[in-house]
Amino acid sequence: MVSPWIHFYKNAVVSVAKPPTLLVLLPNDQAGWCEQFSQEGYQVVHLTYPLPQSTSFKDALKDAGKEITAHCLEANWGLVTCGLATQDAGEIITQLALAIADLKVCVHFCPNAVTSRGFLIKDSGARHLPVTFHLASSQEALRASLLPLEDPANLGYALPTHSHPPVKVYTYPFVAHSPPFLFAADVPVRVKVGESRTVDAYIRSATNLSLTRTLEALKRYLGPHFDFEKLWDIHTHYEFTERDAPKTMSTMVETPYVNHVPTMTGGVGFRDLARFYKYHFTTVTPTEFEIITLSRTIGSDRIVDEMIFKCVHTSEIDYFLPGVPPTGKPLEIALVGIVAFRGDKLFFEHLYWDQASLLVQLGLLDPTHLPIAGVEVAKKVLDPFGQPSNTLLKRWDESEGLPTE
Repeated sequence: MVSPWIHFYKNAVVSVAKPPTLLVLLPNDQAGWCEQFSQEGYQVVHLTYPLPQSTSFKDALKDAGKEITAHCLEANWGLVTCGLATQDAGEIITQLALAIADLKVCVHFCPNAVTSRGFLIKDSGARHLPVTFHLASSQEALRASLLPLEDPANLGYALPTHSHPPVKVYTYPFVAHSPPFLFAADVPVRVKVGESRTVDAYIRSATNLSLTRTLEALKRYLGPHFDFEKLWDIHTHYEFTERDAPKTMSTMVETPYVNHVPTMTGGVGFRDLARFYKYHFTTVTPTEFEIITLSRTIGSDRIVDEMIFKCVHTSEIDYFLPGVPPTGKPLEIALVGIVAFRGDKLFFEHLYWDQASLLVQLGLLDPTHLPIAGVEVAKKVLDPFGQPSNTLLKRWDESEGLPTE
């Protein structure tokens, strides 16, 4: 009989044939985070934590160990906890009855502890297992006890140059330690279109950053690994080459969103975004266009592209210049796109560009007496050493010849 305190969430990413397993300790009302990890490509065993006072933590851990064994398609597994107490931290490995060699990584959100005792695990060779801590900035004592171990010189053994330091500590300002700040935010997989909820900016920041950093640790030591470049290339091929909205949407999660920041165009949710792609994106991009990728940064759950977009303004481009009739003029703009993934699907896109530069190039905005420029903005990004700096800085000549040290 399965313990009532244990729940299983099957990996939801079809392309992951042998998903790694996570043991996640958090309250039942926060089980949405288990869904989140399942959609990232993990088998998730959820142990309700903290347990009712009359329930044995040791017995629950034994049941959790059996559940991991029953569902683990790969021997390797990871541990994620929220608000774990010191007295319970030391019990996990001893009571699970699983090989310590199979535990590859631990992630702890706001442990209820003032020292690292019980949270640092060593393998049979006396080397630290990889562990990441997410702490509120108020957890100064715990942070102070952990920080020395971020320096490989303090580990007590030589770390190969190709290895990542095993202990990583992140702190987040102005967020709660108890309950863990993660519980005050919306779980991305449970966000519903039309439901408005105000989340403190520091909570949102801490949640977004800590989730990305958690996935970085989990994927580094457990996988799964996705070819984000290939997935992004397929998405853009459907957008710009085939100009097929349904195919474009097939590359995205069930509740995606796109935000073209300067014009606030795009869409939130599958229906509105599909409508946007079909009628206001794939069909309005000029036939004469070019995208030049200048740089690409690939992270644990996202791509950041720096691009130049060139076209002739032969159609009304709803996403760049809504309401502006075609002028026939050439346009050249610098773009930055942040593309986030959940599992092997796109979750969102944020695109940034200099809207003033676009308007100047079309003759819709007079740059005289304003710190803005036209096509020079894109040319400076494309050729930073070949284009002059500070052409808009009228006081630049005043510092000529002055000491710089």
